Amino acid sequence: MATYDTQVLLQHLNDKWHGVKCPLCQADKWNVSDNVFELRQFNQGNMIIGGVPIVPVIPVTCSNCGNTVLVNALMTKAITPPTNKEA
Repeated sequence: MATYDTQVLLQHLNDKWHGVKCPLCQADKWNVSDNVFELRQFNQGNMIIGGVPIVPVIPVTCSNCGNTVLVNALMTKAITPPTNKEA
């Protein structure tokens, strides 16, 4: 299970979102996931391991209506990019 620097993410959201409200219900209460998830390119349902880009995302969910925004974990600097350890 991937973890991230919560404080870095929260600071990023405060700096960039400026108290943004949910575009669906106009509520201003958001919940931030404790986990980092992956987005992969769709390949007709066939799983490809390796060689495809993976985008690490952190879900931020409106506590009123459930609308969910996926925030790129690398762009927020809440996680560091993986290093290529292959020789």
